[in-house]
Amino acid sequence: MRKNIAVIGAGIAGLTCAYELQKAGHTVVVYEARSQVGGRMASREKEGFLFDIGADHLCNLYDEMKKYCVEFGIQWEPMRFLKYGITVNGQIIPPNNVLSPLSKFRLALQYFLIRNVGDFFNLTELAVHDHGDAYTFMRRRTGKQVADYFVDAFTAVYQFHRADEISTGALLGIMKSISHNKNGWDLHRTQGGMQALPNAFAKNLDVRLNHEVQSVEAGTQVVVDGDSYDYAVIATQATHTKWFYKHPTEKQKAILDSARYASTISVAFRVDREKLKDTSIIWVPYVESQKISGYVNEAMKGEEMIHDGKSLVCVWLHEEFAKTLLELDDDQVFEAVKKEFVRICPWFSQEKEIENFDLERWIEAMPKFYPGSLKKVKAFIESEGQGEQNVFLCGDYLNSPWTEGSLRCGQRVAKQVIQKVSSS
Repeated sequence: MRKNIAVIGAGIAGLTCAYELQKAGHTVVVYEARSQVGGRMASREKEGFLFDIGADHLCNLYDEMKKYCVEFGIQWEPMRFLKYGITVNGQIIPPNNVLSPLSKFRLALQYFLIRNVGDFFNLTELAVHDHGDAYTFMRRRTGKQVADYFVDAFTAVYQFHRADEISTGALLGIMKSISHNKNGWDLHRTQGGMQALPNAFAKNLDVRLNHEVQSVEAGTQVVVDGDSYDYAVIATQATHTKWFYKHPTEKQKAILDSARYASTISVAFRVDREKLKDTSIIWVPYVESQKISGYVNEAMKGEEMIHDGKSLVCVWLHEEFAKTLLELDDDQVFEAVKKEFVRICPWFSQEKEIENFDLERWIEAMPKFYPGSLKKVKAFIESEGQGEQNVFLCGDYLNSPWTEGSLRCGQRVAKQVIQKVSSS
């Protein structure tokens, strides 16, 4: 039976969910507050460059995302070079050279002991291991050096917060994935930037841009800003959902209240390509800088990211530092970040070598999969909190990390809606 369904939020989770619901024969309308789709998987064209303002790169283990790229004819391509570095005393050191022999042995032992604990992109499978924080767990087992330069650094560069705020369950999921599928972590991109896949979804959907939903009222029908639907999927950040979803059920309210987010600012500088070494991504551990968590050499994406001998470096900020800058104007943000960047990046010695290019503030950049949160989401799903009042929640904060996790969450929620329709 065909149903009318509203999807609120055109990030990758909402778009995927809407697309799968439409393929199942339902009439779907997608509401998006911004002037473009994609959410944190968005790009901006400026002065010949394509600046991926949120998510910067993809992994080859993003199997579901790759399937959609094949379906839409989007080219999935490897980075031109792939080399990691870790900042140590102002130098960029290859990861294999950072640890002492004892620390290497301890870390290798943990990888050896890891078992098939579950899928990192669905942390609900790892809730049984949600019994403490990753930093304490790894410091106890491998020592301070591994905890500071690998676990805390990895968390900060991809989540923007510290490793004492991420569950051991999430850590074990990542370690299992690396130990079982190391090549899957090779970095890739979609030709045309991060925006390519969201745009492809949107071309096949009824998307209402520049429509910031003001009210969702649930009942026999779900009313979205005065229009009635049989069901609604809310695929926005939990904090925003709480603002317009007027009367959530007790279970829905509890899971929305439990969500936490880390802030950051993505800052792009234009620099001489010749000054950039062929190192792709540099982690900056918190013990080395309390301001910058990492940076990316955008030249790794190919010739389209080089113009007139210039390329971009994209810098990410630790949550604590980002929060001090969010209310400042762009020039003040550039000045503060540039000063620290020159201090910790050996490729440049003077601020005048770096040109301000662009930035994007992310007040809620990434959900925090903090200790205890995995169990809360699992309990919400298993208690049938999803779909109460014909409203479904969707998004990365529901145990669904990164862009691939968000996309898979969209798939799962679409299946849940279809199942409820068929059983009603």
